Amino acid sequence: MEVDDNDQINRLQRLSMSDDQSAASCGNEALCGRALPEALLTTKQLFQYWNTMNKKVKPIRLLFEIPETRTVKEQGSRYVMYKVVVIRSGTYDGNQACIERRYSDFEKLHRNILRNFKEEVEEITFPKKMMAGNFLPGKIAERKLAFRDYLAQLYAIKDIRFSDEFIEFFYLPEVQEGYGCLRSGQYTRALKGLLNVFSLQEKLCMHHHITLVLTLSAIGLCCRDLGHIEDAYEFCEKAGLILHNFSCHRYYYPLMTIQVALGNELGRNMRHLQERLIKMEELHGNQSNQPSLKELVVQEYILDG
Repeated sequence: MEVDDNDQINRLQRLSMSDDQSAASCGNEALCGRALPEALLTTKQLFQYWNTMNKKVKPIRLLFEIPETRTVKEQGSRYVMYKVVVIRSGTYDGNQACIERRYSDFEKLHRNILRNFKEEVEEITFPKKMMAGNFLPGKIAERKLAFRDYLAQLYAIKDIRFSDEFIEFFYLPEVQEGYGCLRSGQYTRALKGLLNVFSLQEKLCMHHHITLVLTLSAIGLCCRDLGHIEDAYEFCEKAGLILHNFSCHRYYYPLMTIQVALGNELGRNMRHLQERLIKMEELHGNQSNQPSLKELVVQEYILDG
């Protein structure tokens, strides 16, 4: 018996970015091995799926906790690292992504926010530097609460919540490190970091889908090069769904190409995507001179200097 459109749409929803059981929720442990749809959706089905998901999207409310700290000693200096946990509120969040930041990182965030949102943060107090007692347990505990409240107050302001200054505070150093590892062939280390990055971006970047495409593509390549073909296909499929209505994006053709290659390797029916690639070539000419997905990915997040 054939699976109807609604059944396939329901099954594909398991791959949505808002799914708490997504592969990124594997965190830093192991990749998930969930089953994927047995057949790709038709263009009509994908269109229905995407419309369904857009209607279901609700604003995500986030909480910021700083449960612990650690004191770091290096090259004659000492500083405190604060562990920041980003939690989706209003529901059980089994995917609590975390980062570590020091005082100077928060200070840089505040300077960036002041540059473009000075009026919006007039009433928000940033924790001042202390001349002494920085490493006393009581002072550290006080600063943990101050930073937690500071992040919550910034997040409460819509323009700041969606700003690059605020969002990149939570993942930019980690994504730069992950891409650096990918470029140097350290795929296991890159994958570990990028899964955590994607977990953060799922919470913070749902309004900016292309950011998710970049990370999903990088994760997919890491999985492929590590021999995790099933997982590589899944992450590339997620990225492809996001780009479904953005066929002019530079990642579109190479992403479809690698998805077809992975699907063929897994023995899946890739006729739908193959037909889409043929139509693109009919419309835009031979695409064989286009850079591969890996060539595009390794150019992202390259630090100047």
